[in-house]
Amino acid sequence: MRKIRVILLLLLCVNLGYAQKYYLTNQYVYDLFQMNPAAAAFHKNCVTATGIFQKQWFGTDLAPTYQVFSFQIPVLQQLGSGTYVYNDRNGYYSEMGLHQAFSYELQLTKTKRRTMTLSFGLAFTVEQSSLQVQELLDPEYFDPAISGGNESGWGFNASTGILLKYNDYHIGLGVTNLLPQNNSLYSHEDEPDLTTDFHFHAGGSYKIPDRDFYIEPTFLYRRNMYIDSRMDANLKLYMPTPDPDWATWGLVSYRHTTEDKIGKSLGMAVTGGVVYQNFSVGLEYQFGLTKARSAYGNTYQLVVNYRMCRDKSKSAIPCSIERRNKRHNYKFLSY
Repeated sequence: MRKIRVILLLLLCVNLGYAQKYYLTNQYVYDLFQMNPAAAAFHKNCVTATGIFQKQWFGTDLAPTYQVFSFQIPVLQQLGSGTYVYNDRNGYYSEMGLHQAFSYELQLTKTKRRTMTLSFGLAFTVEQSSLQVQELLDPEYFDPAISGGNESGWGFNASTGILLKYNDYHIGLGVTNLLPQNNSLYSHEDEPDLTTDFHFHAGGSYKIPDRDFYIEPTFLYRRNMYIDSRMDANLKLYMPTPDPDWATWGLVSYRHTTEDKIGKSLGMAVTGGVVYQNFSVGLEYQFGLTKARSAYGNTYQLVVNYRMCRDKSKSAIPCSIERRNKRHNYKFLSY
């Protein structure tokens, strides 16, 4: 029990200092607006809902876990809305919050074969954090940053972003934590300052020639005021089946820190899933590539998604995408 308590204490310190918004920079491959509010309602023809459940250690009390539910909806022709609520728990520390993003899209170019838009976004986040101090403290372990502050607190923040889309390609910049730390739980003088994060990202959709195989690569470079930087590479895969109601999909993600000259590998994630009509489900397996992260064990994550499109299609590939395929003479996936 003492060993488990020590591990939970170490994880808690990591969570308080560096990973308070872990879901923001790792779940963007499923909902881009979490990292860049300009991507709210990224697909104007569909309403999407996504649920994520992650757990690190099964059979262990107070193991790190979180749940996220997000909802995106196009509003009128140019406006978009993206909402998510989350519950993040790590040992004796827990945090719940609400994030609301809005986007506005400008049409720059629109021809038969070329479409270019520029979107602007703004988002607000409200959080409630709590720490079970009495359960955590042990006479043999003492940390003034933990024992000298409040046991709970509220905070709020804001983020903004810009996104340029050209046909099936996009590039953007998201800026999170625009406001200084105002959560009373982190008011102790030993707490690190809350840093602003800059997220540069790019992606697209492609079809492998002569194959019913579609890929969606996404690249991210994140940097904050502490010169803490990271680079991600993600590749989403999609393959239809003979039955138009069914399809399979997968995702491979790689995280790499760029703080040193060469950098270090942080971790990888592999996801596999199926699509039935408008409903998709996938299971993700995350594993660390550093000694510290690998010692904490690997993580499983369940991802569930449901979409409702204006064309009322229930096939694995919406009719609106099929029409665009004919216009461009190629196919791609986006859901």
